[in-house]
Amino acid sequence: MRATAAAVLAVLSLGCGKSDVPDAGPSAPADPGPQAVAPVCLADPLDASVDAGWDGGFVFSCRGQQPGAGGQAEFVVTGTTAKAGFTRTALPGVQVELLTLEGAVLASTRSGDGGVFRLAFDAGCAPVDGEVRATVLDADAGFSLSYSAPEAPWRHDRAGLDLVLFDSSTRALAAAIANVTLGDGLAVLAVTVVDCDGHPVEGAQVVATGDAGVVRYVGASGLPTTNLTATGPTGDLVLFNVPGSRVEVTATRGGSVIGQRTVPVHPDAASGTFLAP
Repeated sequence: MRATAAAVLAVLSLGCGKSDVPDAGPSAPADPGPQAVAPVCLADPLDASVDAGWDGGFVFSCRGQQPGAGGQAEFVVTGTTAKAGFTRTALPGVQVELLTLEGAVLASTRSGDGGVFRLAFDAGCAPVDGEVRATVLDADAGFSLSYSAPEAPWRHDRAGLDLVLFDSSTRALAAAIANVTLGDGLAVLAVTVVDCDGHPVEGAQVVATGDAGVVRYVGASGLPTTNLTATGPTGDLVLFNVPGSRVEVTATRGGSVIGQRTVPVHPDAASGTFLAP
């Protein structure tokens, strides 16, 4: 979700840089010369300047705006890893990696007690365009890989990222509830449709490239269902059996496009993302 202006560094700058230690006067020790300090990053003007225009109770006025170029000096993702199910169970010892969209590993860690993890990357004030991958290292446990991608390149720390992993039994259960037969080599993509303020959008209809995959909207029970033809109050849906490595998803509401983007997907794995204007 978008951070508020309060979460951005207070000092405005034209970009990253170093600053010199000022001369302390005649009584000070010899000036050691320029000293490296933490980079100063761009502030995010969009956080404070998005128009509040409303459309059916939701804010879509940021449609078409390009994300800014600023980022954080150190980008940090925190969250938990858990096993999917009617009751989620914490999974410690899961390998959590920050990846580029090409699959290169930028940073890696393991989840600890309670499945809690902290992943840090020296971003150097640049946006981080990639995704997070969770892997249960015990191949005999039968867990699929789990991925999470942002609605746009990360520019601020991401807290509270829940990485949910499915084993063979929970995969089969989810497919049965959704009345879907899972295909080999195909991906599952969970999507939350949100407005410019990060609020879930109810009543959105989502299609994928060339009608790829099978769409199931998530009902009040929190489960995918065949009874809905648009998103419910949580804005959630699941695309089953998505082919390829990229899929374009488009959300419409009241006949108007409210969000469209291309999302990375992975064969025999589950991914989660947001679809924002």
